[in-house]
This record gives sequence, C-alpha cells and structure tokens, in this order.
Amino acid sequence: MPRRLGTALLAAAALAAALPAGAGAGAANPWLKQRMAVFAHQGGEDELPSNTMYALRTSLARGADWLELDVGATKDGRLVVLHDNKVDRTTNGTGSVNDLTLVQVQRLDNAYWFVPGRNAVHGLPASRYPFRGVRTGARRAPRGFGRNDFRVATLDEVLRAFPRTPINVEIKGRDGSDQAVYRRNAELLAALLRRTGRTDVIVTSFEQSAVDRFHALAPRVPLAPGISGTADFILGGGSPGPGVVAFQVPITFRFGGQLLTITTPDFVRRAHEAGYAVHVWLSNDREDLATYRSLLSMCVDGIMAATPLKLERLLRANRIARPGDRTGTDACGTRISGVTRVSGGAVTVSLARKGRSQERRAGTVTLRSRGAGGLHRGTVLGRATYRLATDQAATTARVVLSAAARAALARDGGLPVSADVFERSPASSTLLTLR
Repeated sequence: MPRRLGTALLAAAALAAALPAGAGAGAANPWLKQRMAVFAHQGGEDELPSNTMYALRTSLARGADWLELDVGATKDGRLVVLHDNKVDRTTNGTGSVNDLTLVQVQRLDNAYWFVPGRNAVHGLPASRYPFRGVRTGARRAPRGFGRNDFRVATLDEVLRAFPRTPINVEIKGRDGSDQAVYRRNAELLAALLRRTGRTDVIVTSFEQSAVDRFHALAPRVPLAPGISGTADFILGGGSPGPGVVAFQVPITFRFGGQLLTITTPDFVRRAHEAGYAVHVWLSNDREDLATYRSLLSMCVDGIMAATPLKLERLLRANRIARPGDRTGTDACGTRISGVTRVSGGAVTVSLARKGRSQERRAGTVTLRSRGAGGLHRGTVLGRATYRLATDQAATTARVVLSAAARAALARDGGLPVSADVFERSPASSTLLTLR
C-alpha cells in the first residue's frame, strides 16, 4: 500500500495546478459531528485476535465507538472479514481466500497466531498463543463466547450482530492489485448493503476503482476515497469523489528514501473546511500514547487504533468528549478565555481556539443563570454568535443581557453565570461572575 500511495502522490504533484476545485461534502456532513471516535482497527488487533467476533464484541464492550474491518470474497462469493487476501498470517490455513469456499475458510482457527500485544506472530512456543485451539474445541472459550467467535466471520454475520454500531468497511482484493477481484468484491458489498439498508457505515478501499464501482451501485452509502481521490485533494485541492464524507489516512509513510507526511494540522484544517472528517490509521506509524495525544491536538475526528482500550483510557482520563457524549470536553473546541467587560447591558466575552487545526469555526455563546439573584438555575440570560476565521486564534462575542439579568446585576453588584460555548456537540461550560 505505501508504495502505491507514494506513487500516486508523487505522480499527481506535477498535475496539481490543473486539478479542479473540490466541491466538499457540505456543511451538513454528519460525520463531522462524531469527534472523538475510537475505531477498533481489525477489532483491536494488538489487543485481541484480528477481525474475530471475539475481538469485535470485546472492543465494543470496552468502549470503542466504531468497528473497522476488511472484507474479501470466497470462491463461492461470500464476503468474509479478513485483513489479508491470504489466510496464512492469522489462521492455521494457507492460500488466497478467493480460492477457498466459505466452508473451507470457516474451518480455520483465526486466532491461531495471535500473541497479545503483538498481533499475529509466527514461530513462537505454543504457550504464547492463548486462544489457539478455541476454534477447534481443543481449548475452552472465554466466558460468554463460543468456538465460532474465533473463526473467520462473514460480513453478513457481523452486520446482524451489530445492527446499531457504525462500521468502517475496507474493500480488499487479491495481492498484486487484481482489478477484477476488487471490482467483484465491491459489487458483492454493494449488493449486501442494499439488502440490509445499512447506511451507518463508511466504505473505502486503497483502489479507487473499487470505491467508484461500489458508489455506482450503492450511492447512498458514505465513502472514504481511495488513493487517487486522496491524492487529488492533498496535492491540488481537487474533489476526492462523489459520496465522500471522510478522509482515512496514515500520519506518514516512506516511499523509497522519502518520508511523506500526510496527517498535519494544515491537512485537517483543509479537510474540515471542505466539509470532510479525518480518520487516521496507524499501521505505518508508531502507536502509543504520545501519538494519540498528537493526533488529538491536530483535531482529527477519529483514530483507528490497534490498541483501542489504551486509547479509550486516555480519552476517559482526560474527559474527552465522544460521539453522542454531552458531558465531555472537545479537545479542539473554542473556550471562554475571560470577560473583557460588562457595559451598556451587554457582556463582551473573550474566546480562544483550542487545538492546532486552524480551520474557520462558528458557534454560539449562551449565558445561563446559576441560580443566584432570584433567577432560576439554567435560565438563559443572553446569547450571541461568534466566528473564527482561518488561522485566527481568538475572537470575542457580545452577549446582550436580558432585563432580568441586568436588574439582578445592578442590584447585587455581581452575577454568577455559566457560559456555554456550542460549536460541535457537546457544549463546553465555563463558570463566570459578571460584575
């Protein structure tokens, strides 16, 4: 993958000036409201056996927001959840999944080579493989699970098991970029998703032709672009293609002797301003707490983690808001930095940007009573909008106070309020006292 992506980027550089402007996904893109999402990459392949039902269920139980998985097709046309085209790396079998029937694939032990903390590793003593043999009945399954949770799952099985969980699906193909295999897999996936009616998914592939074929057959399903669509946007601002809602990219990769950096605060800014979310996968990069913190500071919308439990614990410890969470803090929101003045019945509130992505932003500031001055707690005392232009670090908002708030302030000389800043869910609150 890195070599193909590097080739596409370097080749596109000479044509960047000629690329058309991208239309963007539009301000209504719902996936931009999903920060900060934890994707269990392959179900969390460094913590649990890659892409097994055991891994998928366990990662969700531990707090992951999304499942990320890969699909290929068996000889008899069934989509199975497997990262590689060959079964050799994770199972006790050998050969391309395209040359095996579903029955043959599902006989295999998909946790055969799993080593905790290391993903799939061959050649170690048998004692290092804690789940080897669960699939065949030679070892007891963990409580709450069975033998089938350690086989190669079908995508249909996964969709039925997790009807309300967002799922990221990558279309795989035969090693060597066989376009016919990518096309067939895209067609099978489109047919399956049309039957299920699922649109709470994002479909992607390194091969743009697979993404394009899928979109032609299932245009309602959201996409992340392939290599060429990503290259068009990165190098020339071109459209990544119809149906795209998010970019899914690495931080860096090495092409020949050159280290190319993809995920930067500026890339996140450009993507957000064009209306796209940014999800980062780490297969080419170091994955640790420092990497997670760096990505959070860049304002990415999701991280595809091989160690999702580690990421989950970091977010929880720092009270970082998650999709649907109304109690946490947006690490890249806009914060109240103080009250400049109270004059003429209005409050001028100072706001400052958080995070290193400098995209333009807009939101509202709402002042609410904290229950003092004879005002009911939560009563709205005034509201105003604000805007931050690209690269603007700070701004102000002038909030006109209600008559009741002005009277309480004049009578008591001070008024405790909660200043709520709403930009992307959830709102952030700061306690202030107006004087």
